[in-house]
Amino acid sequence: MSLLIKNVILNGEKKDIYIEKEKIKKIGKNLNLKAKEKIDGKGKKAVLPGLVNCHTHSAMVLLRGLADDFQLEVWLKEKIWPIEKKFSPDDIYWGTKLAILEMIKSGTVCFNEMYWYEEAIFEAVKEMKISAVIGLVMMDFSSGGSKEKVEKLFNKLKNQVENIKLAVAPHAIYTVCQENLIWAKNFALKNRLLLHFHLSETKKEIEECLKKYKVRPVEYLNRIGFLGENTILAHSIWLNDKEIEILKKRNCSLVYCPTSNMKLTSGVFPYKKIKEKKINVCLGTDGPASNNSLDMFSEMKFASLLQKINEMDPTVASANEIFKIATENGAKALKIGSGKIKVGEIANLMLVDLDKISLIPNYNLISNLVYSASGDCVSDLICFGKILMRERKVEDEEKIVKNARKRSLKIIKFQT
Repeated sequence: MSLLIKNVILNGEKKDIYIEKEKIKKIGKNLNLKAKEKIDGKGKKAVLPGLVNCHTHSAMVLLRGLADDFQLEVWLKEKIWPIEKKFSPDDIYWGTKLAILEMIKSGTVCFNEMYWYEEAIFEAVKEMKISAVIGLVMMDFSSGGSKEKVEKLFNKLKNQVENIKLAVAPHAIYTVCQENLIWAKNFALKNRLLLHFHLSETKKEIEECLKKYKVRPVEYLNRIGFLGENTILAHSIWLNDKEIEILKKRNCSLVYCPTSNMKLTSGVFPYKKIKEKKINVCLGTDGPASNNSLDMFSEMKFASLLQKINEMDPTVASANEIFKIATENGAKALKIGSGKIKVGEIANLMLVDLDKISLIPNYNLISNLVYSASGDCVSDLICFGKILMRERKVEDEEKIVKNARKRSLKIIKFQT
């Protein structure tokens, strides 16, 4: 597979990019190289690193808009979990495909997934050729979340597709016991896997941890040796200074999920304190039932504005910082070898249509992308050197939408 991208704007200059297999091989002007595929930006498209969604539950897109405006505990236990118990692998397959379609259409090249029926998710990702880290979920109250299942699935799915990685995904301290958290940590280290985990999302989680273990969640996880550079911690809202220092020492990555955190009134991610400690911060949408979008452009805008008003400081969380969080930092956390446009990097790229009204005038492209654009400004998407979207068209999108709609009718019956 080879791809030549002609006449695109890179850092304010018109350039060509030559991609061979999955990597960027050459960047320059007037490259006349033979390639199997070609995209011509005609000087009207900018090329940027693709976006990386570091925390989501993709197939929950089937629940979008079904249970809004509830408190988190009510939303989860009374509205979401009862329906999820009735999901089939086929539901998850088509739900994941619909979510991937939305992600591709809005510039996401890679996502970090945590949801049930991992084999169905794997097939959906494989067929749509996007990059993903698929978490093998652990929860004590379900046989589908056992360590035996994790080990079996890992051995079955490992090393099948280059653009798909596996992770161990114990849900949280209140759903996974100490013994199983230690097992997950050891299994991940043994097999060089990432650990994907919900951390300190609510005040109640902190209170229950203090009552049960006499320490806060980060202290507890540190005590059992769970934390490390392979650990990706979603939400991470209710952290004190001591915990932030531990996370820095352990070189963890933290995922900021502003829209979901605001919608469920979970709290505000302590971005300024975390940034001061130089901890790797990435961006995630959370699931599309609690967001309700997978558009990382809107996530970037909320990420910046929430921090500004929280700190009462317009200089906090600048557009450049937030764009880096959504691209380079996410790629670093997921260890996917991309996030920058340079020779030798994995070709995970988005092309942005500079004729979109939200990008005019173009004094500062990054500011426009963070503050004024939405995902529909992305015209083309390249993942691992393959074209996933060309001129806003994605393979089989009509079929995906049709089948996802069928599943939504089934969900309505679940409620009656």
